[in-house]
Amino acid sequence: MAFFSFSLLKDQLTYFSHIIEPNQKYFSKDLALWKELNNRNKKKKFCILSHENRLRLSSLGEKILICLPPNFGLGDAVEYSIAIKSIIKSNKFSKVGIAFCSNHLFIFKEIFTFSNIYPLFISENEIAKYDNVFHITLEIEALKLQKYKRSNIVNEICKYFHVPVAEFKVNKNEIIKRNIKEIAIFAVSTSMIRCLPHYVIEQIIKKFQNEYSIKVYIDDSDFSRHIEEKNTNNNCVFVKPQNVKSLILEIKKIDFGIFVDSGPLHIAKIFDKKGILIETSVSSKVLLSNTVKIKSVENKYHSNFCSGPCGLVDVFSIDNKVGCYENHKISFKNIHNLKSFKILQRWNKKDNNSHFIFNPVGCVSNINIENILKMLEDSLKEC
Repeated sequence: MAFFSFSLLKDQLTYFSHIIEPNQKYFSKDLALWKELNNRNKKKKFCILSHENRLRLSSLGEKILICLPPNFGLGDAVEYSIAIKSIIKSNKFSKVGIAFCSNHLFIFKEIFTFSNIYPLFISENEIAKYDNVFHITLEIEALKLQKYKRSNIVNEICKYFHVPVAEFKVNKNEIIKRNIKEIAIFAVSTSMIRCLPHYVIEQIIKKFQNEYSIKVYIDDSDFSRHIEEKNTNNNCVFVKPQNVKSLILEIKKIDFGIFVDSGPLHIAKIFDKKGILIETSVSSKVLLSNTVKIKSVENKYHSNFCSGPCGLVDVFSIDNKVGCYENHKISFKNIHNLKSFKILQRWNKKDNNSHFIFNPVGCVSNINIENILKMLEDSLKEC
């Protein structure tokens, strides 16, 4: 269902300010749009709605439409953008289009200034203007299992197209060097195995609150509410950006950041910010390949079933149990050999996230706070 086509039979439809005309075929990967059209069809025949097979390419023409996968995160949006910017700068194609960037349109349009963007759907007439339709996670083998063994998106795409990785920094010449007066903590990720436990935040605040102002950036998740409740007595300010644009503007202003593997880390890199990354499940070799200003506190966790960082992006379900490789007592090889990955994703995210707030996986529960404080102290002295 990730790739589908539809054609409205009679009535025009406005979907998130985008006009969809009747009697015209469109393609999309927006699952919310699929559900809306399918529900309308249950009441009366509203449109022709069909699953579509993604087709592999035998060769590349001069004009390419790059189709992104559904439901990717803010960090991935930045990485896809850098890769596509590299492709465009190589002049390998006369025209490059980008389809299905969804709610990350601001990144693609305003930060990376791409044209030929089709955020939610694209018409058959528009597709006809391209020689090839390129589905990234169909064509590039290393990106098919990104949820279970994270690789460097930029490097994998550039390697596929045989183009050099372009350096991309936003307004690099406008960045002003200044003394560090404030520490920004970005502890929240979309996955519980990449979030920073409240007691780590607590220790950082306790150590540095007399020398620096401290801001902790949160969202509307249960995890954010948990760390806010646990740190009410500490000398820090909690900031909740309303949307991606406001988050980016906040990151642009920070002096020094503490990051996990999440969107803010990738935004900070393109703004050339200083800080540290606290490794959890994904390696800093993957996450920090295009910056020297953010240093890594290594995750050296080992168990009988995994060696941190393992590359896993989120917990998954097998045999009605949710967890990571260690919880399931399996390795990535077991996942790689599965014929279908749908069963791994069929679990109640909200309920299980609540469980892992209080029962973090091994690499998170064994974060070395002393190493973090030492790296922070040394890094701040160098600034």
